[in-house]
Amino acid sequence: MKKLCCIIICFVLLSLTACNQSKPSKETRFLLDTVVEITIYDDNSKKIIDELFDKIEDMENKYSRYVEGSEISEINSNPGTFVSVSEDTFELVEHCLYFSAISDGLFDISIGPLVDLWDINGENPKVPSRSEIDEAKNKINYRNIAVDRENRAVSVTDGMSIDPGAVAKGFITDRLVAVLRERKINSALLNLGGNLYMLGTKPDGSSWTIGIRDPYGLQGDYIATVSLKDMSIVTSGIYERYFEADGKRYHHILNPKTGYPEDNELASVSIISPSSTLCDGLSTTCFLLGLNDGMELIESLDNTEAIMITRNKKVYLSSGIKNGTIPFKLVDSDYTLVN
Repeated sequence: MKKLCCIIICFVLLSLTACNQSKPSKETRFLLDTVVEITIYDDNSKKIIDELFDKIEDMENKYSRYVEGSEISEINSNPGTFVSVSEDTFELVEHCLYFSAISDGLFDISIGPLVDLWDINGENPKVPSRSEIDEAKNKINYRNIAVDRENRAVSVTDGMSIDPGAVAKGFITDRLVAVLRERKINSALLNLGGNLYMLGTKPDGSSWTIGIRDPYGLQGDYIATVSLKDMSIVTSGIYERYFEADGKRYHHILNPKTGYPEDNELASVSIISPSSTLCDGLSTTCFLLGLNDGMELIESLDNTEAIMITRNKKVYLSSGIKNGTIPFKLVDSDYTLVN
């Protein structure tokens, strides 16, 4: 008996009900294979919201390997050939290669064959055989991707399939934030399937309060809160997308070295940074690295913080949260804060 569970909202939004000074314009659409919600506090919000959704569609049609004719699909369909792409697609690929390099391949942009094999987001996911996993693993190695920076071109080897999905939502979020800043918007909330960006403050001047999802609770349950402004927060966790087979849960965060969903001490990793691209890539990277190596990486980066929750319900914080730079409050007594 298998059960597929897709939970796309990783955080609980606790802030909107407090925004009484200005009535928001809010719209929700299904894009990027998830629910996207945009909330803006401005008199011209509707026009800007439409512009942002148009931009999301345009970027999805370039970045998704599941969209026929996308720039990523063209790269994957032409192994051994340098495929020229747009400036932003090339930048996205380079970001993915960066996360691949700093994790020594635990995060790997060429993980496509393994993602396809497990098909955890599909209607009938199954546990592959060992031989199938080994065959898929042999096609994964980010070091075999060649880039031509002068011509903004990318080349992959035969059988390889690059998949920027673990970074793309954050990358798109940052592009949307840039548009909002150009339009002089001072207060907005972007939610791309749980990838959040809080632009400015709430209309009353206070920070946005975000609930950190309970990895073992129902959607809407949270174990802690953080207060943020001009920041993104992104989580990777065992509860987001998974299926169950023979009493075991198989989640979507695949380890390209073992070929299986990562099975370490972590239940979820939340990353906070002004860069949603960084948040998106690091949430997966740090989950795969594990608690100690993941936190060590976070501490080496400027203006980047992490909340890591282990399977035994212990909560670990990076130094910028511990010292109060980012206000944090644990509200669930079932969880223990580790100092």
